[in-house]
Parts: sequence; structure tokens; C-alpha cells
Amino acid sequence: MFMQISLVLFKFLAVLLLGSFAFGQANYETYSNARFEYDLKYPTDVFNPQEEAQNGDGRAFLTKDGTAKVLVWGQYNALFKTLKTAYNTDLKSHPKGVSYKALLKDGYVISGTSGGKIFYQKTLLNGKDDDGGAVFATFLIEYDATDKAKFDPIVREMAASFKFN
Repeated sequence: MFMQISLVLFKFLAVLLLGSFAFGQANYETYSNARFEYDLKYPTDVFNPQEEAQNGDGRAFLTKDGTAKVLVWGQYNALFKTLKTAYNTDLKSHPKGVSYKALLKDGYVISGTSGGKIFYQKTLLNGKDDDGGAVFATFLIEYDATDKAKFDPIVREMAASFKFN
């Protein structure tokens, strides 16, 4: 009986340690954009933040080896685009390789593969479509398709964190 309990406890601790090793290694920090008031968490052990754009709309994050990048930016809805119009425009910018697309209540997601790279774009709208004060914020990540297993959990974490504050 003691051996069975010990074995179960050992397996539980092994799973717990392996899980924390696989998922707990990433140290996430939040980039907060003051101009357009959005936040994005990024793993500091994977991406190096570059200087914020001079106009304050966003920032780029690059891996040390240059094989992956994250771009995040905001913009005013100066042309009074509807969410659906912006979604369709961005879909056209990826004429081939879109494998996932979703128009949401307050944004949209477009993902796929192009030129050996996987891309994932999430765009959010803060405000009404026809309101000149409305803001779009976009998060785009691109990485080698061969690194899919490494980046899938990172993309999930970053996408879940991307929001207006």
C-alpha cells in the first residue's frame, strides 16, 4: 500500500515538475502603450523589445536569432472603417495561406502560413465603428513553421493577454 501511494505521489510530482519546466520557464512582462491604451504580454526570454516607435503607436520585438518577430501597434479609425471592412481588407493582404479566420464582436483573428513562416494577427477595435475616436490595435507575430511547437503556447499566451486597458 505504501509503495502504491509513493508511486502515485512520485508520478504526481514528476508531472508537476515537468509541467512547470515546460510552461514555467517563460518570464512574461507587459508592454503597455500609453498613446492607444493597449497591453500585450511578451516572454522576455524569447523576445527582445526594440525602441518604441517615435510616434508612440507601438513596438517591435525580435528574437535574438532573428527568426521570429512581433509587431504591435495602434491607430485611430480615421477612415471610419467598420470592423468587417478592416477584417476583409486584412484578409486580402494575405491572399494565400490563411488557415484560420474569425470575425469577433470586438475584433478579428487571421492566421496561416506564407513563405515558410506562420503568421498570427489579432486586431481589436475600441469604440464604435463609425466613431472618429475609435481605435484599432493590432498584434502580429511571425515565426518559422519549423518552430510551431515552440511558439504555439507563446502565441496563445500573448493573444490572451492582448487587450485595451
